[in-house]
Amino acid sequence: MEGFGLVEMDFLPKELMQGPVQGRNLIGQTFEQNLPAKQTLLVFLRHFGCIFCRECVSDLRDLADSIPAFPPVLFVFPEEVRMGEEFFQRHWPEASAIADPRAGFFGLAGLEDGNFLELAGPEVWGSALRAVAKGNFYGVQGQHLLQMPGAFLVLKDRILWKHKYRHIGDHPDWTKLPGCSPISSENLDPGILPA
Repeated sequence: MEGFGLVEMDFLPKELMQGPVQGRNLIGQTFEQNLPAKQTLLVFLRHFGCIFCRECVSDLRDLADSIPAFPPVLFVFPEEVRMGEEFFQRHWPEASAIADPRAGFFGLAGLEDGNFLELAGPEVWGSALRAVAKGNFYGVQGQHLLQMPGAFLVLKDRILWKHKYRHIGDHPDWTKLPGCSPISSENLDPGILPA
């Protein structure tokens, strides 16, 4: 799948893993303690006013609700804890999310500010039409307006797959994640586990 790639022995930095965290529905004091001992989709969102941030959260919530094999999701957002509480209470109350108001975790994950084409090029405008068609809209601009998003499938600190965003509206097909198959719960035999 375009945008997704197998990563050979790539790891999240130790500084990120040991970083203290605040946010919502967290289970530990550090970044590492909030990554379960199974594959997890780690999603670095843009600011909450971004239409693509809203689209991403909405799409992932729908997939997590409908696909039993979908991995747990841990969000990182470049806003204050209070703003995260308000946003996720409206859009996905059960979501786990880490506040990163200084975008330090973004930097440690190798995510930088975007250039003009990545932030406002023609592909971005086409993607905005897709997001609006799904019922998403722009909100009040938040901090770090230039920040690019990121998505990683991780097993603790090991990066198994990552999505390299060509632009801020480059929306991956989340159903193509390794190990994720859109099998309905009616057809899922709990006695058969994936390899």
